[in-house]
Amino acid sequence: MGRDEIVALLAKTIKAEFKLELEPEVDYADPQFGDFATNAPFAIAKQLVQNPREIAVKLAAAIKVPEVESAEAAGGGYVNIRLTDSVWLQELAKISPKYGSGSIGKGQKVQVEFISANPTGPLTLGNARGGFIGDVLARVLVHSGYNVTREYYFNDAGSQIGKLVESVKAAAGLIHPEEIQYKGEYIQKLADDFKADLKTKSDAELGQLMTQSILKEYLFPAIVNMNIGFDLWFNEKDLAGQPFEAAIERLKQVGLYEEKDGAVWAKTSKLGDERDRPVVKSNGDVTYLGSDIAYHLNIFEKRGFDKAIKVWGADHAGQVPSLKLTMQKLCPGKQLDFLILQFVRLMRDGQEVKMSKRAGTYVTTDELIEQVGADVARFFFLMRSADSHMDFDLSLAKEEGQKNPYWYVMYAYVRANSILTKAKAKGLEPGPGLAKIDDRQRNMAKLMSQLPELVESISHSFEVHRLTFFGTELAKLFHDYYEGKKILELPAKEAKNELYFVQQLQTFMRVYFEILGLKPAEKM
Repeated sequence: MGRDEIVALLAKTIKAEFKLELEPEVDYADPQFGDFATNAPFAIAKQLVQNPREIAVKLAAAIKVPEVESAEAAGGGYVNIRLTDSVWLQELAKISPKYGSGSIGKGQKVQVEFISANPTGPLTLGNARGGFIGDVLARVLVHSGYNVTREYYFNDAGSQIGKLVESVKAAAGLIHPEEIQYKGEYIQKLADDFKADLKTKSDAELGQLMTQSILKEYLFPAIVNMNIGFDLWFNEKDLAGQPFEAAIERLKQVGLYEEKDGAVWAKTSKLGDERDRPVVKSNGDVTYLGSDIAYHLNIFEKRGFDKAIKVWGADHAGQVPSLKLTMQKLCPGKQLDFLILQFVRLMRDGQEVKMSKRAGTYVTTDELIEQVGADVARFFFLMRSADSHMDFDLSLAKEEGQKNPYWYVMYAYVRANSILTKAKAKGLEPGPGLAKIDDRQRNMAKLMSQLPELVESISHSFEVHRLTFFGTELAKLFHDYYEGKKILELPAKEAKNELYFVQQLQTFMRVYFEILGLKPAEKM
């Protein structure tokens, strides 16, 4: 019996007792006071012009169903509700490898586009943050019943490719530009690898050769090391010609097209944007907005997605309003959402590790994973809300003890696994269930029962960082339970009951790790 059922129960009781239609607010209560708490008496009292405390007493007395052990008025107008132990025993028995999976997505086609770094250099920490967050968001949506496609969009047709070629030529000593756009060891390596081609091939040919080399040598291996798999890799070049011309035609059809100052503009000010935006510059170059319009028409109309979620860095946030307004006009009924990532600082021993992609002094995703491991990096990047700046504590991430948040959570699973392994060696197997449940088990069962609701909430809010808070809270409860009860020293019958609980928790944590994309560690 979860929060939704309590809301429904209270709404039914309020209608019967007070003749009011009201959807009450319900929160999880501090365990010492109960399982759920509601401030509904305040809302009722406001409508009936009565004392909230008196309303709370009446409402508590009217809640009479077998699942509720007690309902008590508290404070100036709250009601605390405690469910029977049998409710939590039943909830514990529901835990299975598919626990928490839902059907709210109803098979709706959703594209999640993330990382999408330009093929001009190795992946940076900002790319890693977007990669892990995007992958976990996709996992949450799959768990919620959506038909998800993970997609990487290659911006391989813009001016940055020309700047890459120019930077490599400068590294080879062939030109001396006023400013070199990209620096680093990889630029010198490209200069060495394509030494012969630099003098014989066109810039367009060189751009294609170099970006393919970067993809093969840096981007693809880093993504594999992050344990991320994409369903589709989409090239911006595929939008050139007819797809882009069709996008321009659509702008004309809906009255958003204008030619001015030798450029083509999208009249987004008509839609509420602060100004109109160019889609083709006066020199003929297609802008980001122009390519994005063509790309999202491909997503929504050609490929039939119902929703698209973009995981973008903060440096692209300015492009969001105009694109979103334009697509609402061109594709009504389709949903385009954005998750904007703030910047990352790498900290070591309390000092910032300076990063600059163009100066070539940045830390790559591969370098970070080599130092701390992919799963530790994933967990750390998920510990902060995407819309907040993040300090990645390298010193803490490299620790392999319980001070490290990742290992603190993983150690709960390791302990559960150890108990079951040692029990089996002693000839003890988990029993078929629990006859009764103690307070520590009850609190864990109650917390685990919240996973379906949490997953559903994240599928709407995209707040994947909440999963790490959840895991840390569960780990703390289990560590307390483990320290307080020596299961393998109990009489066999009692031990089997406890082993059943540990087995259910172990199964639950496997589900939790699957959603996060983490591999369970069998030992530490």
